[in-house]
Amino acid sequence: MRVGFDAKRIFHNNTGLGNYGRDVIRILHKYTPIDKFILYNTKPSRTERLKILDRVLVRYPDSKFWRVFSSLWRLGAVSDQIAADGVQIYHGLSGETPVRLKERGIVSIVTIHDLIFLSHPHYYFWIDRLVYKRKFKHAARTAEKVIAISEQTKRDIVKYLKIESEKISVVYQGCNDAYKHEYSALQKTEVAKKYDLPNQFILNVGTLQERKNALTIVQAIKDSNYTLVLVGGEKKYASKIRDYIKENNLEERVIFLKNVPVLDLAIIYQLATVFCYPSICEGFGIPIIEALFSKTPVITSTGSCFPEAGGPTSLYINPLDQGMLREKIDLLFNDSSLRNEIIEKGYQFVQKFNDELVANNIYNVYKEVISDNITVNTEKKKLSAVMITYNEIEHIAEVIENLSFADEIIIVDSFSTDGTIECIEKHKNVKLIKRPFKNFTDQKSFALEQASNDWVLFMDADERVTNNLKHEIIDTINNKEKTASAYFFYRTFMFEDKVLKYSGWQTDKNYRLFRKSKAQFTQDRIVHETLIVDGKSDNLHYKLIHYSYKNYDEYKSKMIKYGKMKALEESSKSYSPNIYHFVFRPLYKFVYHYIFRLGILDGKKGLIICYLNAYGVYARYKELKKIKSRK
Repeated sequence: MRVGFDAKRIFHNNTGLGNYGRDVIRILHKYTPIDKFILYNTKPSRTERLKILDRVLVRYPDSKFWRVFSSLWRLGAVSDQIAADGVQIYHGLSGETPVRLKERGIVSIVTIHDLIFLSHPHYYFWIDRLVYKRKFKHAARTAEKVIAISEQTKRDIVKYLKIESEKISVVYQGCNDAYKHEYSALQKTEVAKKYDLPNQFILNVGTLQERKNALTIVQAIKDSNYTLVLVGGEKKYASKIRDYIKENNLEERVIFLKNVPVLDLAIIYQLATVFCYPSICEGFGIPIIEALFSKTPVITSTGSCFPEAGGPTSLYINPLDQGMLREKIDLLFNDSSLRNEIIEKGYQFVQKFNDELVANNIYNVYKEVISDNITVNTEKKKLSAVMITYNEIEHIAEVIENLSFADEIIIVDSFSTDGTIECIEKHKNVKLIKRPFKNFTDQKSFALEQASNDWVLFMDADERVTNNLKHEIIDTINNKEKTASAYFFYRTFMFEDKVLKYSGWQTDKNYRLFRKSKAQFTQDRIVHETLIVDGKSDNLHYKLIHYSYKNYDEYKSKMIKYGKMKALEESSKSYSPNIYHFVFRPLYKFVYHYIFRLGILDGKKGLIICYLNAYGVYARYKELKKIKSRK
């Protein structure tokens, strides 16, 4: 399984959404068998926030234009790279997914953390509300599945975005592994000294903004000896807190900390006597479970999502009632036995948010959407996947896996010498036939004859069928209303692992799916063979990915090879190559593809491709001249 992720916040956000993304990658990598994690990042991060493990690949915009306009790339153009990477599932980790994923055969899932901008709109500017609603609604409606991080968020998605409840899976968040370790007395002493912390204190963690309501804590401790430690970045709201502190001479009893490293913060949690979180609204409340894992008792708000995170033994208050908050703080500071009981039961409760369980819950959503999109009913019409190969060791294992949805796979190999045959023989579901290569038409005609089923998917080893294209293929051959005998596939052309959008390839399509009884290869060509179809032809919607050539030398050698075979095909014609064929035909080929077919927009790779295509024309006539001279 290849899964793509929206990674902007993973690499560029040090708090909530960034922490969620990093934890998702970490726990899925550790506890699930996902083959490849592909992280789509707008630009390199100045700070190392994520350790790049094996099976993890980071992708950036693939052109200078999109590197400059990376925010726009993230909203749409990234879809081309996602498709080219063979991603099966794309997971938008923060309420967003790019447009056109479905067009490219990508199944998408989106995590929505909260809809506070809709439930409590007064905390947001109108333009932000408008943009957020548009992006979240698009993601929720186009995704195969929506992951809500709490039951409260699920209720809000149904209410505000009008998404059916069955489409939403609640998967609770975990937290950073740092909060799950017990630290030594020495480590705690060093951190307490570093931040000048007292023996006992109240802790609050989170950005100092109005909805998180930290001012109520300050007000609650005004006439007491308690010390409050506020950890988090500061918004405009922080000035209200500082003004109140100054007016009431509380400077010695409120400590402000920010940019605290995760390890230090985990130890501060364990040093705290009480964790206080009187937030007015949240999607879930990660700091609550961080405190519970740290064995620190929690006081938080009633209603909304807070009981889901805090469990049955945390203490709950009206977030605007400073008197009630003061009572709960006094209770926990003065009753050590109650405090220890809450700590023990809270720690038992929070195990439901452990890494392995959360990872498996996310992975089960992935498996569900994969199953829904590629399940094949064994009673439906059968499909033969057919290929011819020679020295395809780089592609062969992956393409066999890619075609595993077919009822049979037939490969006719021209005695490969690079290990291709040995690799094929390891796959018991593949019928291997070794046969000398005469020309493409002859070899493909023979391979087609070997198919047991009428419907044939004829592939090249460097092509890949996306998930949605698989589903469309199965649907097409079993749909009685579809009457075509053969189907063209449009292709996403890859050169050196990058998408080539123009250079003549933007309309590239080939017959790939057809009925054996209604099609045959014409016998008058030995290269670029043509399929003759008895009946109607049509196009499939989703694109095939074509990993054409991995580098300059390979592409050049293929152009020369095709040129020579084309020369042999034309050797019976009466003309002899001259300056027109050697100069003007290649020049026309280059200009047509580079200028009129917009190869110039593909940058350097477009220039290379257009040049090599033109060189292939030159190679054809050079070889033809040799053939003519020998007659």
